[in-house]
Amino acid sequence: MVALRGRNPLHAALGQKLDILVPSSNGRHSCADVRMHLCKRSLPEGSFAALSPDVLVASPELCFLQMAESLDVLGEVVELGFELCSTYAFGPDGRTLAGSRPPLTSVARIAGYLDRCAGVRGVAKARSALRWVIDGSTSPMETLLAMELGMPKRLGGRGFPPFVVNRRIELPDEHLRRLAQRSRVYVDLLFEHQGLCLEFDSFEHHGGREEYDNTQARANALRSMGLRVNSITYGQVASLARFDDLVWGLETQLGLRHRPCGDSTRARQRELHALLADVRRRHF
Repeated sequence: MVALRGRNPLHAALGQKLDILVPSSNGRHSCADVRMHLCKRSLPEGSFAALSPDVLVASPELCFLQMAESLDVLGEVVELGFELCSTYAFGPDGRTLAGSRPPLTSVARIAGYLDRCAGVRGVAKARSALRWVIDGSTSPMETLLAMELGMPKRLGGRGFPPFVVNRRIELPDEHLRRLAQRSRVYVDLLFEHQGLCLEFDSFEHHGGREEYDNTQARANALRSMGLRVNSITYGQVASLARFDDLVWGLETQLGLRHRPCGDSTRARQRELHALLADVRRRHF
């Protein structure tokens, strides 16, 4: 590891302390802008990427494992997995979206890495969280929907049947392609066997008249193919009460029973929703 002297320049750029992993206690030096962590266990291949000849950066897979060990709430670990496997990015403040990017990793890559980490602290919790992560989310609200609908009730979710995220659908007819002004569309959440689509309509991305027209034309093309399309806005998920009503409607459309839950399950649902619906908090 490179020696850090004086003020850490990355602290000024990131606005927070830098976490440094060292292999022995000899490398643990006091520094105002740095938190030192001791790791005596050998880590497998794929744990680091080279930033410079003498500085390594933790890989996304190692970050997932380390955060699983340090975070108290499993839902936070699942959300981190979604974000690492997503196509959206946050700015330095951890709150403002900073556009799109290729996924940093995938569920399969994280799973393969964890298989090589037998005996490492946090690996069991990381595996438990990874079970509920899905590749390809394109926004925090898609992550919210996928987590809350897909996770089991014992973890604060709603236990919905399987669905896919951002499924590509080819438009088979020239009239539909002209209507949607494209040859294929991507559906935010799709219950394939039930033919039900969930589309998150963001005010930030769908604020203009032209974009609104394109969104509705795209939805109409999907409906013409026999799919049912639900438009989801932030107002429908902002509060737990509104989200409950949304869930009730989706259960009805999917032919699911409206099952009441006990106090402990309700408390976990309240906790998970409060985490995911808080647009003011800092993400990882």
